[in-house]
Amino acid sequence: MIRIAGTLAEASTTEYWSTQIKDRFGIVVKTDKNCGDSHILYRQLFHILLPIPPALVKDCGVLYILFRSDMGLNRPEYPNHGYYNCNKSLVALNADCFWHPDKPEDFFDHRGYFLTRAQQTVAHELGHGADYNLGNLSMQPSWMSLSGWSETPKLGLVRLKIQDIGTPMVLGEMFYDPKAEFTRFYGKRNSYDDWADCFSFYVMGTKNKVPSEKRAYFDRLLSKYY
Repeated sequence: MIRIAGTLAEASTTEYWSTQIKDRFGIVVKTDKNCGDSHILYRQLFHILLPIPPALVKDCGVLYILFRSDMGLNRPEYPNHGYYNCNKSLVALNADCFWHPDKPEDFFDHRGYFLTRAQQTVAHELGHGADYNLGNLSMQPSWMSLSGWSETPKLGLVRLKIQDIGTPMVLGEMFYDPKAEFTRFYGKRNSYDDWADCFSFYVMGTKNKVPSEKRAYFDRLLSKYY
């Protein structure tokens, strides 16, 4: 009997946070059938989104967020944190990011804690939505030039290479100027992950972590929201 009461309370709380997210940000939130504790996940998601202007979230064009219990691996030791599907206006999130928010270590720096894995993942995937819905901005010369991005090899440019012991080599999809600055190593993969990463740090209140020229770019781009 106690468990029934608890389940009803959880369902009521889930509905409350679902309504809050829909009313404020225009996003319908769902969980897959194997993903429990949705009331906790929804509450965390709402508070992650809260610092971002609602108009900006809506302009990202994300209409649905889906929590998934198992999204597989990017690499043998790293879970797939999330992805953006432009055709479905959907962001999928790995619930594990919300249960273990402080791993892996690339979400920290020598000055200490800055963003949890859940915060960075939500904002990064929203960034992909904003990039796409505002006109594929990450592929425009005004952004590409800030890191010297090129889709083909050019003299003086480099390509991200990651070779961990016992795992296959990971190569970046594009080439960049080795003097360029990035928020994290992940942004060195390509221009669109660079864009989404800078977006995520900017809107999460850590824009001081964004390299100065890229911060100035987002100051101009997002001025109507802030």
